[in-house]
Amino acid sequence: MSLACETPAVSFSSSSVRAATLDDLPLFEACERTGFNENRRSSRASLRRSITSPSQLALVIEGKAKRRKPVPAGCAVVFQYKRSLRIYSLAILREHRMHGLGESLVRHVVEFAVSHGYERVSLEADMNNPKLVNWYRKFGFEPVRTLSDYYGPGEPAVRMVLSPSGRQGAPESVVIVVEEPGRMRDCCPGVQFCSATDYLVDTNYADSNRFHVLNLCSSYKTHSMGYYVSLLASARNHRVTPSVMTVKDVTTPMVAQSLLDELKDTINSRQLPGKGELLELTIILGRTPDPCRAELARKLFSLFAIPFFTITMEGREDGWKFRKVKLLHLRQVAKRHPALLRSALDAFCLKKRYNRPKLKNYQYDLAILVDTAEPTPPSNAIALEKFRKAAERVGFFVEFITKADHRRICEFDALFIRETTAMDNHTYAMSRHAYTEGLVVVDDPWSIMLCSNKVYLQERLAHAGVAQPRGWHLTRKECKPEFLRSLPLPLVLKLPESSFSLGVFRVSTMEELEAKLAEMFRHTDLVIAQEFLVSAYDWRVGLLDNKPLFACKYFMANNHWQIYNWQEPGQGEDFSGRSEAVPVDKVPPHILKAAVQASSLIGNGLYGVDLKDMGGKACVIEVNDNPNVDADIEDIILGDELYGRIMRSIYNRIEAERHQVRYIY
Repeated sequence: MSLACETPAVSFSSSSVRAATLDDLPLFEACERTGFNENRRSSRASLRRSITSPSQLALVIEGKAKRRKPVPAGCAVVFQYKRSLRIYSLAILREHRMHGLGESLVRHVVEFAVSHGYERVSLEADMNNPKLVNWYRKFGFEPVRTLSDYYGPGEPAVRMVLSPSGRQGAPESVVIVVEEPGRMRDCCPGVQFCSATDYLVDTNYADSNRFHVLNLCSSYKTHSMGYYVSLLASARNHRVTPSVMTVKDVTTPMVAQSLLDELKDTINSRQLPGKGELLELTIILGRTPDPCRAELARKLFSLFAIPFFTITMEGREDGWKFRKVKLLHLRQVAKRHPALLRSALDAFCLKKRYNRPKLKNYQYDLAILVDTAEPTPPSNAIALEKFRKAAERVGFFVEFITKADHRRICEFDALFIRETTAMDNHTYAMSRHAYTEGLVVVDDPWSIMLCSNKVYLQERLAHAGVAQPRGWHLTRKECKPEFLRSLPLPLVLKLPESSFSLGVFRVSTMEELEAKLAEMFRHTDLVIAQEFLVSAYDWRVGLLDNKPLFACKYFMANNHWQIYNWQEPGQGEDFSGRSEAVPVDKVPPHILKAAVQASSLIGNGLYGVDLKDMGGKACVIEVNDNPNVDADIEDIILGDELYGRIMRSIYNRIEAERHQVRYIY
């Protein structure tokens, strides 16, 4: 049977699609038997997982005839990723074929993608069945890659992709954010601006996710007001241009070059610089003063998603090379290109943009990033050796690398970071570069970004209703004496980006509060203040794949209010408090529940959630990426099995990425 031969429905007057339940399991099994060769069928257990999985859509199509009950006639399994859908299987029972039900089911998936904001729909089709490939073409799917021996030796497939042309559903309101709206109105008359301060503190923005934030603040540097606007927009589930991550991407040369390589085969060569030539192109929300390079400007804006920038590229024999990106300010653009700016702003408020998809994958070596000179690494030397042995048992070839090996990332197929991470150093750049090259990465760049900033965490946890210490976002403008006197003392003040309790201070008097804020505002535009909670120890729950992995009690350092006493010279015996490992099944249920809830807001990576038990109520202090896993501390309960579980998770992620072979009928 060929779906390409289907005709409009004749035996059914209409059809409908609904979500599958476990009662539909026999239907899925029947579709497998009648639709696929034996070596391509999913098992009953796999089908059951698809029906119950929160990350998959299991759909049933029913045919309807007058005065008769709907008849289940076919089914589909669709994988849901962050920005895309993948049709994993689709089949119609033999007796109900040739009635247009397959077409209706495909169109339902495409409409679901449009209405839920997905950027693309992909599938793999048998290359030896040209009728099937052509059938998918009529929906708008286009071949993008040939996959040799995909189903088996001599059985190639073709990957096909459809990019929805628009999005439906409730419209988003575009919020154009600047530091000083009054000054900008002279540059852009008639444009409605929102001040950065209003966006950060107005609960109307915090309580809705139907906003698209265009952040036109004068700086996106770490700790600037523009930085926090993008960060909180992400925490509030607002679409934001630019995101913190995209700013980091375009200002990191090796990441920017990887991004540019994606466009190499999609741009007319006449728009590119010739060999040895330099091209400098100014891009304003996807438009450019150079009409001959309009297509290139649109694609670069779609790729980088930075409002205003000038990019310089050099022509080479093998393509083009990234030289630099210069970010432009709104006032600069308004002065040099006022008409183009106004038309670009108008167009931005009317249409939607899509970001780039995840890239290619490679095959089976593990790089572990370390810094042997780091005084407080997340894993000590014995633990690193245990990770190596566990990885080898799982099936990895292991190599310990340093930041000097950043150009070799593409030689591996997974990166495991065992060095203290930060947005402002090479760990984030290498994580982002590894992800761009298709590696499985722990810590992934999103986890580093989200966990490293306490502002994001506080907002994200609050938005989800997770209990945490009462907190306030403090800005210079807001910190008047009368406001500071309203805050409860003692307080804990935090720099937004810090790790291992560095950049965290306790103040007990108004004098200490004012002095410490004055010092901190020299480094950042925003400071977090939290109520001071007293406890003998903090809980640390380690989680992997959103499941508890280990638990410890970390006691306070001697004569100090923190676990680590960074004021202790030489980091001697009083530098840190003692620790006590606790079996996961002995941890209070409310502590585990809060830890799982908090970590799930970040992702499914390896996290350490710090909590305090305040009279039987769990209070989340923070979620850490790259948590400590040290020999004779975190591994006391599980021993070598702790390292094995982490390595198996990384291995399974690679397997899931590369070996979900599926035949679409």
